[in-house]
Amino acid sequence: MGKWLKIIGIVSALAFPLSLVFYRLGLIPFRSGFMAIQYGAMIGAAVFVIGVLFYLIRRKADPMGAKSAIVGALIAVIPLIPLVLQAKKGRSLPVIHNVSTDTLNAPMFDKIAAIRSDKDNPHAYDRDQQVGESGKLGELQLAAYPDVKTHISSLSPTDALLKAEKVANELGWEIVNIDKAKGILEATDTTLLWAFKDDVVVRITEKDGQTHVDLRSVSRIGRSDLGANAERILAFLEQI
Repeated sequence: MGKWLKIIGIVSALAFPLSLVFYRLGLIPFRSGFMAIQYGAMIGAAVFVIGVLFYLIRRKADPMGAKSAIVGALIAVIPLIPLVLQAKKGRSLPVIHNVSTDTLNAPMFDKIAAIRSDKDNPHAYDRDQQVGESGKLGELQLAAYPDVKTHISSLSPTDALLKAEKVANELGWEIVNIDKAKGILEATDTTLLWAFKDDVVVRITEKDGQTHVDLRSVSRIGRSDLGANAERILAFLEQI
């Protein structure tokens, strides 16, 4: 039994990397890959518990089998650690995927609006949108990400837009549109592991002699972004 626990532990540990590779190669849809990871995690958790118990009970009567069981348990638990940490992070954040520095008058997409498909999340920002039973979008965002707010720049609107283009390139965003007349920059950021496409719009406006820089970042898929959109906006604001 110890040998089988080791084999199953290895297989469960491979669920995440194999799902990722198959998805990136276009062999499976994301939902199938996510389900495989979930099943792999459940099997891995079971192997860990059974493997530890088998080791404690059989380590004297069957030392080789017990050794295989504990090895399988340790292998199975490795991919569970980041998944548990991610789940813990997810529970501490609101289930939103649309974040804006200006929740009253959020920057609007122009060219990117035509790129997004009907299967993607809506690109409009409605601060009064009810998010489950948690609350309204604007309120949830402000409570979770108080630092995501309008940046007041010392640059002129023209120079601020040029700086925005420079920062977007440095962050590795794919610039889709720059409209000097409207004072906006639109770009798409691709996440590292799953290659998710998240869209960003930067809006430069002049108010009362000051240059205001606002951003909005929206995930194309998924209910929760696990804080990715807010982190993207803050990374941009740190450099602008």
